[in-house]
Amino acid sequence: MSKLDTYEAVTAAIVAQLEAGAKPWKCEWQTGMAGGTVPLRHNGERYRGINVLILWGAAAAAGYRSAHWMTFKQAIELGGAVRKGEKATHIVFFKPLTIQEQNAAGEVQDKEIRMLRTYCVFNADQVDGLPERFRPAPIELVGGLERDQASEAALRSCGAEIREGGDKAFYSPGQDVVVMPEFDRFATVGGFLATLAHELCHWTGHPSREDRALRNSFGSKDYAFEELVAEIGAAFVGSRLGIVGDHIDNHAAYLASWLKALKNDKRMIFRAASLAQAAADRVLANAGAAELVEQDQVARAA
Repeated sequence: MSKLDTYEAVTAAIVAQLEAGAKPWKCEWQTGMAGGTVPLRHNGERYRGINVLILWGAAAAAGYRSAHWMTFKQAIELGGAVRKGEKATHIVFFKPLTIQEQNAAGEVQDKEIRMLRTYCVFNADQVDGLPERFRPAPIELVGGLERDQASEAALRSCGAEIREGGDKAFYSPGQDVVVMPEFDRFATVGGFLATLAHELCHWTGHPSREDRALRNSFGSKDYAFEELVAEIGAAFVGSRLGIVGDHIDNHAAYLASWLKALKNDKRMIFRAASLAQAAADRVLANAGAAELVEQDQVARAA
């Protein structure tokens, strides 16, 4: 598969899910099963960025419950066998490539570029004979009306100034402050935490942090792109904390603009996923291990 085909294929798959009313960064996360956490390699290492969206989407479409993915060869090495007729999922990686180009002075210099490549993986649900540790186990979801101190501590560990009051959730770049409605306005604690994660992902875009374009008018292309970054980033954060719930703002209005932008720019979702991963990493950079969902239990058992 060529680089051009890969960008187009991934974007087309995500566009199809959005057009069907499903957000690939939410579907499996909301199941609360191990398959809804951050997808894991055969050795327990977490996937990142665009591959998380690809694998979440594939798991949602096929109903996979396991968090683990592996190549055909890795399945064999683990004592398993991919069932006949099972369809692989294509994921991507960037391979460094050195090329030579001529500068303005006519000198030939080496330049390193990143080439997009793909390879095939299978979910553990598609493989027979794997050790029991690769089978899904339920995780506890945050719900109810009591504050979840551990998850809040993980989110607040980023150091952002967070104020509670009123009935709106937003991040103010000028004041560098996250404003949240009172906790009691939320139907579930998961909704509160998901909203806070979303606004904290916006917070990471400040010039002193990830330096994304934040001062854009409502409805503009850049505004919609930043909302896409924050939506995906909040899903990444949520999957690490084991929380479930929509953020308070209704971003259905962005759906049409996202679809239009994705159809016009096959690289947009790759950029958004990369920025969302950086945002999620920054939000949870100082979180203690005890505050994060221990989805690494399988990795340690391996």
